[in-house]
Amino acid sequence: MANNRQAKQEREELSGLDAAGLREQLDAAKKQLWELRFTNGKRQLEKTADLGKTRKRIARINMYLAQKESN
Repeated sequence: MANNRQAKQEREELSGLDAAGLREQLDAAKKQLWELRFTNGKRQLEKTADLGKTRKRIARINMYLAQKESN
């Protein structure tokens, strides 16, 4: 249940941001994904599930950004 609450909280946070804020979040998430991939390539990443979570976060941010730009 904690994951559901975290996801809901993240969705509420993202829906409250404007387009510029979403772009900042997107840049930060892309940088985090790059760092995770780099760490995984060195075989030092312990939580490999973070890769998928970060990709989902990027997709979620892109969805909210597209909604903001279409309005």
